[in-house]
Amino acid sequence: MGNITKSQKKWTLGAAIIGSGMAFINGSVVNVALPAIQTALDGSVSDMQWVISIYTFILSPLILVGGSAGDYFGRKRVFGWGIFLFLLATVWCGLSPNVIQLIIARCGQALGGALMIPGSLALITEVYNQNERGKAIGTWSAATALATAVGPLLGGVLVDQLSWRFIFLISVPLAITALVILYSRVPVTNIPNRSENPDWKGALLATMALGLICYSLIEASNLGLKNHFVIIAFIVGVVLIAFFIWIEKRAENPIMPLKLFRSTTFSGANAVTISLYFSLAGGFFLLPFNLIQVQSYSATAVGAALLPFPLLVGVLSRWSGGLITQWGARPLLVLGPLLAAIGFVLLGIFGTTRFYWTSFFPGICIMGLGIAISFAPLNTTVMSSVEKLDVGKASGVNNAIARLSGMLAVALLGALAIGLFGNQLSVLMNDREIPKKVQQQVLDQQADLAKAEVPGSVAPEMRQILQRQIHQAFLYSFRVVMYISAGLVILGAICAALTIDYKPESSNVEADPIPD
Repeated sequence: MGNITKSQKKWTLGAAIIGSGMAFINGSVVNVALPAIQTALDGSVSDMQWVISIYTFILSPLILVGGSAGDYFGRKRVFGWGIFLFLLATVWCGLSPNVIQLIIARCGQALGGALMIPGSLALITEVYNQNERGKAIGTWSAATALATAVGPLLGGVLVDQLSWRFIFLISVPLAITALVILYSRVPVTNIPNRSENPDWKGALLATMALGLICYSLIEASNLGLKNHFVIIAFIVGVVLIAFFIWIEKRAENPIMPLKLFRSTTFSGANAVTISLYFSLAGGFFLLPFNLIQVQSYSATAVGAALLPFPLLVGVLSRWSGGLITQWGARPLLVLGPLLAAIGFVLLGIFGTTRFYWTSFFPGICIMGLGIAISFAPLNTTVMSSVEKLDVGKASGVNNAIARLSGMLAVALLGALAIGLFGNQLSVLMNDREIPKKVQQQVLDQQADLAKAEVPGSVAPEMRQILQRQIHQAFLYSFRVVMYISAGLVILGAICAALTIDYKPESSNVEADPIPD
């Protein structure tokens, strides 16, 4: 690639932000429109679960393939394919006449997202040198975090004022804008001169293996971890993962080069990714249940209560991305997770009462500060610890790990919370000598957590006692999950201290590399 001007770099960054931002928004904005979609398309609750889940189900396994495709066919080209496919699928979503077509169209969105998300970081990595890269990825992190934060709020307004269809159609002008910028302003990136055939066998195995694991994790929340279909799907997925690794060792052009993991920094950064995304997914899975079912917040109030987290990540990520040039990645990836751990602990200690400013606000803010310090340096480290030839694959691997960690957290920590809730509730009811029949009726609703209802035949005084015990049992399970999440994040900080060794060379420093 020839010399790239500052203007071309900024246009590339803009295209990457718009493209990946659309994918992130569509991963979260649909939730607020589910009741309207269910009514308009006469769908069931199960249908609505798949409208949400199918996006993650398709995106998670194919994001690894999308990252590798950019390395093989050219990053600009594959990123453009992803935007175009996402555009077509988004129009289909907005015009879908029934639930089946909407679910199929969501599959198309996920396919486009699988090409866009790793492609956006690969493009940034290719056009920015090492010293510029941290601040550029910080800007990308900030913009995508803000887009994700604004998405549900914007979606609520569109649903209330216009139609649920506009939560999809709003992405159409964004996709067109990204395509225009990409093909008019972004320089053509290098296409490696490779004589080997693409690793189609590895791509198929990875898709099947991760698809089965994703399916088992999604269904675990509905059917339970002990369900035979869940267990079989997970085991087969793990076996296929082992076979995939065996194949990759022998492939001429592997979709996931195992040599990437010879880099201690790359392996360590992915271990930190697991700890952060697992903890965040588990914590944010239970937090809304606490706010709504125990503290009696409305859905709108919950959205506002959680807003400081993405806002802090969005506002501070560019700043933290720039710090990597001065400090290197290690201190940032130790400090950030430690702050996030403090946030989890504060939520566990104080997140038991309704008053937001003393119970939830401090923990959410400190957690957001910790993730803001971690997010951009973590992405920069992943993308900078491998050769440029493999940055797309590195991005795909890291994104796949992040998404699988999140789904695994919801399945495992969700199941743990349900088990802890049931055990603690049983202890509390036995202490107050609640009749066994009533105990069983309440425990039959164990999976509903704090939403469990007291039987109508119970006397008013006992009803109040049971309702209080249900809330106490939930808060016990909530605290335990918060403390576990804090412990896992601390393990991530320790891992970063022992493995991360990345800092841009000072000889590459340029004056004002990314003008504001």
